[in-house]
Amino acid sequence: NSRTLSSPMSTPSSLSIGQQLQVTIERLVFQGSGLGHLPDGRVVFVPYTAPGDLAEVEVAEAREDFVRANLVQVVAPSPVRVTPPCRYYGNCGGCQWQHLEYASQLHWKREILQELLVRVGKLPGVPVSVPVTPAGPWEYRARAQFKIFAGARLHIGFHQRETQRVVDIDRCPLLDARLNGVLRILRSMRDPALHKLFPRVREVWAAVGTGTGEVVVSLFARTQDRAAIRLLFHRFQAEVPTLQGVILLDGDPRQHPRFVDRHGHGAIMEQVGDCRFRVDATAFFQVSGLAAGTLTRLVMEAAALSGTERVLDLYSGVGTFTVPLARRARQVLGIEANAAAATDAVHNLRSNGCPEARIVQAQVEQVLPTVAREGPWDLVVLDPPRQGCSRLVLDAITGMAVPRVIYVSCDPSTLARDLGILVSSGYRCLALQPVDLFPQTFHLESVAVLERVS
Repeated sequence: NSRTLSSPMSTPSSLSIGQQLQVTIERLVFQGSGLGHLPDGRVVFVPYTAPGDLAEVEVAEAREDFVRANLVQVVAPSPVRVTPPCRYYGNCGGCQWQHLEYASQLHWKREILQELLVRVGKLPGVPVSVPVTPAGPWEYRARAQFKIFAGARLHIGFHQRETQRVVDIDRCPLLDARLNGVLRILRSMRDPALHKLFPRVREVWAAVGTGTGEVVVSLFARTQDRAAIRLLFHRFQAEVPTLQGVILLDGDPRQHPRFVDRHGHGAIMEQVGDCRFRVDATAFFQVSGLAAGTLTRLVMEAAALSGTERVLDLYSGVGTFTVPLARRARQVLGIEANAAAATDAVHNLRSNGCPEARIVQAQVEQVLPTVAREGPWDLVVLDPPRQGCSRLVLDAITGMAVPRVIYVSCDPSTLARDLGILVSSGYRCLALQPVDLFPQTFHLESVAVLERVS
């Protein structure tokens, strides 16, 4: 046996790539890995481990202050470890925590958020509530972005962890059953197969309205394949009677997709509480209508509107928060960069009886300084993308001296950073409510409530 296996008591002065050793996992960290310590004091990060595991690991990267390693086998399992139900787990990169009891997932999400608040935001003592759960830990996703690789045969699924390789899957346990139905249809297409019908197809997005059952399917493919979307529409319609449309898109899926053509409608309707929202296929919406409903409830409770307030809704999307805010405030202005989402927001305000609220379609950074001069504003609600807010936006908010800020975040690390800036600029964080919109993963949504104190 040529491998090197170090016991927990050994003290390697240096480690080589591929070297194997045993480590006890102490806790979980942001992005999902387990953390342990080597005898020389360095921390080691190991994906797919659980607190309390004694694990045999293989060194993948060794630096002076930390080591990254891959799990070889669990020598003695943690009591919170369970058997992952998905046969693709560990290869597909979509999940990081299927091997953990769900109660343990919730515990560690709160712990990680608290740790980031202290380490990144320099904010000890912020009250972090127990996470709330809008839905069950499985079949909760009403939106999916399937990756596609068409080699000798079609591969459709999700990227492998830390690579661009497509892991071919036939079912995902996180997806709404109707989305797994879409996946099954895409995989089973013959004469022609999907990649024959769309030779350069790169991704397929699918969304289902949680409260309506409406389905829309979008493909990133070549402009010259537009004639094929009619055939795909009818292929789907036979098995998905609630199908609204098939859309052809071009460009970078991670940036601003370019609409090419569609057959049927380009949007679905979502029901959130007593409000209905039109959501374009390229517009951002929460992972499900249930998720949007929980976040809306938390935002409205924190807003505590009396009907006299002037409210700014930044990164307003299709108006998920703008509509209920507009129903209870004196004046509401939403700012949204995505043109399709902004168009939907205008429609949604009108259709839900809030025609006087305004939507500005622009980057928040571009128009917020001007909007600030239209103050005073009583409340700012912001729901930025994963990278959080730019310093320009945070400085504009603090410069307006808005009495209350509600920050909806999908990334604990950037939230901690931004809260640190706001607190150092005269705000106090009154409450921080984690919301587990993404069970089986390290991702965490949060709603922070801040008030101006100076």
